[in-house]
Amino acid sequence: MASISYNKLWKLLIDNKMSKADLRRATGASAYTFTKLGHDEPVSFDFILKVCQVFHCDIGDIMEVILDDE
Repeated sequence: MASISYNKLWKLLIDNKMSKADLRRATGASAYTFTKLGHDEPVSFDFILKVCQVFHCDIGDIMEVILDDE
């Protein structure tokens, strides 16, 4: 089993002096999407691409997959 972490996204926000509300406006995302992000739950790929466009970065710069040891 694997899980997702958006810690890199939260660090990008801090580094760019940007709030979650700023990112929400820039991407047109819903509050529900940000609730899912806060719980490290999967979000739409379209949203991920929009975030990459905002920060001019790659997917791995905003999220990571954490593999559980089994």
